[in-house]
Amino acid sequence: MSSQVFLCNLALANVAKPFIQSIDAADPEAVACKQFYGHVLNVLLSAYPWRFARKTQALEGVTNLKPGRWQYAYSRPTDCLKVLSVTDSAMAEYIPGSGDGLIVSGGYAYDIEGGTIFCDVATAYLIYTSAISDPSQFPPLFEEAFGWQLAVRLAMPLTRDPKVRADAYQLAMKTTDLAAAMDANEVRETSDISAEAIEVRT
Repeated sequence: MSSQVFLCNLALANVAKPFIQSIDAADPEAVACKQFYGHVLNVLLSAYPWRFARKTQALEGVTNLKPGRWQYAYSRPTDCLKVLSVTDSAMAEYIPGSGDGLIVSGGYAYDIEGGTIFCDVATAYLIYTSAISDPSQFPPLFEEAFGWQLAVRLAMPLTRDPKVRADAYQLAMKTTDLAAAMDANEVRETSDISAEAIEVRT
């Protein structure tokens, strides 16, 4: 099972630096990993709509400060890194993360201001990329991509070698593209019956 230390050591191996035993240790490698780990993870999660990080949640209503433009206002979930779509309760059982696994394109118009989501949907559901921090939920190819992305950030502080960083960057781009492609290939094609069911509900 993967762990934060495992992923840090994956990145350190990519720049030929010693492994760490704890991210809270005082050695330079651990300090650098602790400094960049969370930032790099959130950037990578935000860069692509990873299916394993996709979440569907009913939104909680808040005071609407834009009644002249939008009918409803909702609180943005605290773990929301990137909004993917706003939909309604009729389609909730068909959207990813709700158990069916089907991809529903489109959605309703919305606007975001600070921590508030505005839309014209009476019972709104949000499809979004969540800030997953548990490494055990990461697919292997995502781990590989993250290891190289973190290595890019670690290269200069730990090696001071621009070539090491450049090489890590090239491999980070390649492994991220591969991970994204594999993630996209997991999308299940809907059957005619499911498509009709969705059409009836929309």
